[in-house]
Amino acid sequence: MSRKLIINADDFGISKATNKAIKELLLSKKITSVSLLSVADEAEEALAIAKELGISVGAHLTLNSDFSFNPWKAMISGTTLCDSAGFLLTDTKLLAQIAKGKDVTKECVAQIEYILNFGVKIDHIDNHSGTMYGINMRLFFINAFKLARKYNLPFRFPKGNGFLNDYFKEVVPSIVKVAHKAIVLTGRVMRVKLLDEMITNPYRICDIPDYNVLEYYYLNAIRNIKEGVSELFLHPSYYCPEISPYDEEWKKREYELEFLNSPALEKTLADEGIELISYADLVAR
Repeated sequence: MSRKLIINADDFGISKATNKAIKELLLSKKITSVSLLSVADEAEEALAIAKELGISVGAHLTLNSDFSFNPWKAMISGTTLCDSAGFLLTDTKLLAQIAKGKDVTKECVAQIEYILNFGVKIDHIDNHSGTMYGINMRLFFINAFKLARKYNLPFRFPKGNGFLNDYFKEVVPSIVKVAHKAIVLTGRVMRVKLLDEMITNPYRICDIPDYNVLEYYYLNAIRNIKEGVSELFLHPSYYCPEISPYDEEWKKREYELEFLNSPALEKTLADEGIELISYADLVAR
């Protein structure tokens, strides 16, 4: 079995700066997939770009707002996912405590249908901020799996434990290992297509002193990709005047854009003989 890699850009639609970066990456074939954030400010622009380029997108299912200074409107108001004004909650811990499963499904279906009604195809489902991966002790991954079955789409979740090893620095708590196995087993029973492995940089910008540190991390991760289908997901963007001054983590997005355009990435992929594929390819196979 060969090593196949999907390079996915998350948060398509979060800002014009991000949309510009992702469009350029698509045109230059530096990425093979995108995940669209339906509730974000520039989602419609992102959908228009997808339609212009004739590409399918991933539905980046979103249960929370990222920024308290600019929260996102829920597709379905009056549910346990949002405040009295209809904005998705920014506090993910509170969300995990009060969200009802039926509201999760209703909101996710609305986000998926928003994309489809725009005339853009969907090639996979994934999740924003990890709210549906079970790490918040809620079983929302079952909601996600049911949607994957309903729309006959893959869901971004790794069968392997490489992502967990990186996230927990090789010391994965036993309860997390057990939960991971249970989720993978649930996906298998429900016949949902999952990834063999998932790769991203889990560190905050305070632990990434400069671009070279980020590049080293990603290149090392790519060299260690195992056989099967893996996904490398990043959040590339240019500087965003509406968000960057209020969010120090945005600098990491600029680094990730630089990395995706770097000759080092292209050379490493070639040297390692890794085959780039898209989620659309995965669906077709």
